[in-house]
Amino acid sequence: MVKVLVICESGYWRDLREALARVDCEFLGFDKKKPHRQEIDQLVTKADFVMIRNLNVAHHSVRFAKEAAKASETPFWVGRNFGAEKMIELLKTTFPNEDFSISTSKNEKIKEKKQVKSKNKKVQKLVSAAPREIIQPKSSKKNLALKSQLKGVFIEEDEIDFEKMFKR
Repeated sequence: MVKVLVICESGYWRDLREALARVDCEFLGFDKKKPHRQEIDQLVTKADFVMIRNLNVAHHSVRFAKEAAKASETPFWVGRNFGAEKMIELLKTTFPNEDFSISTSKNEKIKEKKQVKSKNKKVQKLVSAAPREIIQPKSSKKNLALKSQLKGVFIEEDEIDFEKMFKR
């Protein structure tokens, strides 16, 4: 299991943590306004790979992480903006011996089966409810707002006298 240290805004951690969990990687995150070199050094020594997002992160965090990664010879990558796909792509190139394919958990398989069963039940209900009738999708009513606005408009005359309307 590869440990990845991600130095970025904590608002992105949930998505990144979930994506790394799908490929069986451990997530370490760091986001402090006033970082201490010792904290970052400890995290870099724990990590196998360091990813630094150089956007809205304390400049000292970036500098300390680069220095610690170079000193411990830990591979690192600095980018302005990246997502989970980019992280997995970089991990594949850095660790070619590791398998970073997305693993499906039991819960996801169960959800897929339930969705297939529910779709089958809906189709069966439609077929059994109207065996002789032609099944047609329900048409939605259109322009209801326009119809409701036009209900109050009444034209009294068949022919409109434009001369009366545009007299000065």
